[in-house]
Amino acid sequence: MPASKYPRAYSPSVDNLRNLLIIRSIALLGQIGVLVYVLITSRTSESLLGITVSLVALALLTMVTAWRTTKPWPVADHEFLAQLLLDVLGWTALMYFTGGANNPFISYYIVPLVIAAAVLPWRHTWLVAGSSLLAYSLLLYYYVPFPLFTPHAAMGHGGDANVHILGMWFNFLFSACLITYFVVRMAATLRQQETVAVAQREDRLRNDQIMAVASLAAGTAHELGTPLSTMTLLVDEMLQDDSLSQQAHADCQLLREQLRQCKSTLAELSRTAELSSIEETRRQAIGEFTRQTLERWAVRRPGIVYRFTCPGAGPEIEFDLTMAQAVENLLNNAANAGSDEIEVSVVWDSQEAQITVRDWGAGIAPELVERLGKPIIHADRSGLGIGLMLGQATVQRYGGRIELRNAQDAGTIATLTLPIDSTLSGEARD
Repeated sequence: MPASKYPRAYSPSVDNLRNLLIIRSIALLGQIGVLVYVLITSRTSESLLGITVSLVALALLTMVTAWRTTKPWPVADHEFLAQLLLDVLGWTALMYFTGGANNPFISYYIVPLVIAAAVLPWRHTWLVAGSSLLAYSLLLYYYVPFPLFTPHAAMGHGGDANVHILGMWFNFLFSACLITYFVVRMAATLRQQETVAVAQREDRLRNDQIMAVASLAAGTAHELGTPLSTMTLLVDEMLQDDSLSQQAHADCQLLREQLRQCKSTLAELSRTAELSSIEETRRQAIGEFTRQTLERWAVRRPGIVYRFTCPGAGPEIEFDLTMAQAVENLLNNAANAGSDEIEVSVVWDSQEAQITVRDWGAGIAPELVERLGKPIIHADRSGLGIGLMLGQATVQRYGGRIELRNAQDAGTIATLTLPIDSTLSGEARD
């Protein structure tokens, strides 16, 4: 069974280490209580040197662990594994001097095994299980008799006792295998459920934000219609004034063109909303779609030099009008990054098509890269937040994704990936 089949449910942390410290302290106090009981009842310290040394070693380990929990260092897998293995080693030494497998506290080996199954990766869990089983097996034959736990050693009941101890060993073996296998599986299931729940919460939050932005955009478009019409009317009247200077006349002409562009943009916004409400989609070759979108965008950004690389028309993809806006958002982000040149390339294979936008700007702060496209982010002045969030939502509806990373030399590389198979997009939209 591969190690990656059952992903871990939790990661080791200082809190987990503190919990392990508490469990170890309780077990240590229990064994100290046993030692005190023996001293009181037998009034002898014979054969207690090994027990005392083992308890002191466990106490020192507990104090060192308590000091470790006060430090801010992250707890790695190998450190937590070492703590559990030290527990097994210290407990084995203590069991050796207190009757071996005859000691009823031998079942404590289950505790580090359960902790490992819940916290550590699959391979580490089986290592703890193997160490515990090996220690238990050795204690069946190698131990120092302890009168409190091995009275049969001096009473002639060795045969029956051995059968009982052997049965306990088989019970431990069976329990260890069940715990190691099924707890790892259950922990993986919990992790997967938690991951799905987190993703669903992020999707709901992002959809709520998108709906809020859409409602605000629709309301703004409706409210801007009246003032734009008024300004257009006033500009037309000013152009009819014969006393207007040549420079003022040219400025009014420019202003009228800008107002016309604003009206056209609002009309396109309304049309896009109407088409999106009825989910109108179309299919087009990925290369042709990217080229047309790039050329349309370049008209509005004449100061940006671009290079377009595409080996052909490419396979067809399914999309609606908002997909072009997602690509334009990536182009705008590249242009706003301070780069006078951008490079756009299109590649594909049998399953996916990728549109890559490369710029040579200042790049993205590492702490911002992790949050881009998420429901709540804190973008910088370049406005890298809401546009990317909307683009990410559009692409994910078709089973795709948007990824951003900083280039090694300078600038940012944005990659938009879409599935070629139409059934994938259909499932994503459902």
